[in-house]
Amino acid sequence: MRTVVAFEQRGKRTLMKLAVCPVKIPDIGKLEYTTLPAVPADRPPSLAEYGAALRALMSQHPPVAKGLDNAFAQQIGTASPLYFHMVSTPADAVPWEHLYDGERFCALSRWPIGRIARIQQDVDPCGFVPPLRIVAVLSAAGRDGTAQLTGLLNAARTGDARALGVHLHIISAQEELLAVARAAEEEEAQRAEGQADRPVITVQALPGTEPGLTSCITAARPHILHLLGHGGIRANEPVFSFATVADYAAQKVGKPAGIGSLLLSAEDLACVLKACAPWLVVLGGCQTAAAVQTRPLAHELVSLGIPAAVGMRRTVSLGVADRFCKTFYPAVVSTILTAVQDGEVPVIEWAAALTPPRKVLAGSDPERTDAWTYPVLYVQHSPFRVHPGSFRKVEFLGYLKFWEEYRDSLPDTTPPRVRDYVETRIAQTQARIAAEP
Repeated sequence: MRTVVAFEQRGKRTLMKLAVCPVKIPDIGKLEYTTLPAVPADRPPSLAEYGAALRALMSQHPPVAKGLDNAFAQQIGTASPLYFHMVSTPADAVPWEHLYDGERFCALSRWPIGRIARIQQDVDPCGFVPPLRIVAVLSAAGRDGTAQLTGLLNAARTGDARALGVHLHIISAQEELLAVARAAEEEEAQRAEGQADRPVITVQALPGTEPGLTSCITAARPHILHLLGHGGIRANEPVFSFATVADYAAQKVGKPAGIGSLLLSAEDLACVLKACAPWLVVLGGCQTAAAVQTRPLAHELVSLGIPAAVGMRRTVSLGVADRFCKTFYPAVVSTILTAVQDGEVPVIEWAAALTPPRKVLAGSDPERTDAWTYPVLYVQHSPFRVHPGSFRKVEFLGYLKFWEEYRDSLPDTTPPRVRDYVETRIAQTQARIAAEP
């Protein structure tokens, strides 16, 4: 069960309290003023010392200290996620992912770390009818998204993915990436005949306009949305940008890549996503979880009602982002599969899925690099629950609409095998709708 430490703000001062704990703690909810540590401009000289200083700061508040002691005392094999409710923007800027308990970094062990968005909103339990729909927009100016495509394809082909059922939908303006994705689409269409557990792969070229892109996303009805672009600030508002076909063409003739000409603000993106109710949004752009003067994009999305979002609190190299993607999505699929197979009202703790990629980024010596602390998770205050098999007819009708719109969008050059594959999926979905009461 989760432990939650909350940070609030009074003027320029920050207060701390223990907000949630699995056991009864005296004075839980009591606010006390605290002095936040300096936020390092770069990685601290010693990650362990900085993480230990964070632990010592929280130990000054007796209820918080007891709550953390309880979490650290849980038996091996028991996940005890730690969440920080970030009402205070200065507290949100502190890299709490460094937290060190004296022997190990918490986020690399049994205490995955996440953050709760400032504005709390209730999230209704979601129904789940396979397949798990992962939609990836891979179109970052000046960056090659092929490695992340490969990571997503590999994640869709794992044993857990076959048991769960996965539909991977790719949207991009990068010519080389689209060629690889379409080859995978045709390959899976060929192999899918007689093999129900093969992953579904579909591909679309990224439209050159914001309405066109948002229409593609909502039609695909993602459970998980992965965005590879660039994060930034426009008019003091967090935005996310993508490269269009025209941007890539300009880049090929030597013009500066920039950040891409297709921009989506946090508010616009949240409004679009509410229509298709995604479970998790992953922002593959730099500084999408960096809190400085404004709330970061990932934080803002969750405050606007998205159940969970992952962003990067620092500028990351493409190699770091690619390794994160390669390891994160198999962990996400496994986390979802475990949840839907366990209990009547399964809870998905997204924080646990960040532990495997953190370990990969940390390598054998987490003191040498802090790249493993760059991914930051924001969630709602209430645990995320799914009900397998609920709302089946509505799910099937939405899925049918996607397939019909996808069929209508296919170019004339689409191989006959892919067209036959799409028609088969439409017929199968229609049959499942007819079988529902």
